[in-house]
Amino acid sequence: MKKPIHNIVFYGVNITLFAIIPLLLKAPSANAQYVQSAVVINPPSNVRAKPNGAIICSVRAQTSIAVYDNANGWYKTDVCGRSGYIHQSQVRLQPDNEVVEAYCSVTGIQTGQLALRLSPNGKSRAGLNNGNTVLPIKSQSNWSYVRVISGPNNRVNGLEGWVNSNYIACP
Repeated sequence: MKKPIHNIVFYGVNITLFAIIPLLLKAPSANAQYVQSAVVINPPSNVRAKPNGAIICSVRAQTSIAVYDNANGWYKTDVCGRSGYIHQSQVRLQPDNEVVEAYCSVTGIQTGQLALRLSPNGKSRAGLNNGNTVLPIKSQSNWSYVRVISGPNNRVNGLEGWVNSNYIACP
C-alpha cells in the first residue's frame, strides 16, 4: 500500500489526502449536446416518441423550438415537455442571429396564378392562388424564394421556389 501524502483532521474526522486527490482530479462526466434553434415551417407537425413512432404531441402553429442530435433525418426536441423526435422536413434551422420570419399570404392576383419558379424569372413549376400561405426563405431584388405552407391548392404544399414578391403580403 502507498504511503499517504498527508493526514488532516476535519471536524474530528481523520482524512488521508492521498485517498482524496484522485477523486478531486477526476473530471465530472457530462452529456453535452449542441442545441439549435429551429422554426416549425409546416404545421401541424407531429412530435413522436421515437422516429416514426407514436405521436406524443402536435405543433399546430409556426413555432420556434430547440432541436438537437440529428440522426437519420430526425431531430430530438423537448417542445412537448419531454424528449421526442421531429422530422427535419418539418423544421428550418435558424442561425443564432436570425429572426424567425412570419408567414406571408399570396394576394393581389387578378387573373391566373402566381408562378412558383425554379429560378427568378425562370421556368414555372407550379401555380399559387390568392390565399396560399408561404414562408419566405430568402430574397433577391423583387423575387422571394418561398416554401408553400398551405392554401386552396394543397397539391403545392411543401414546394419551394421563386415568386414575384409584389404578390405576397407579410405582416
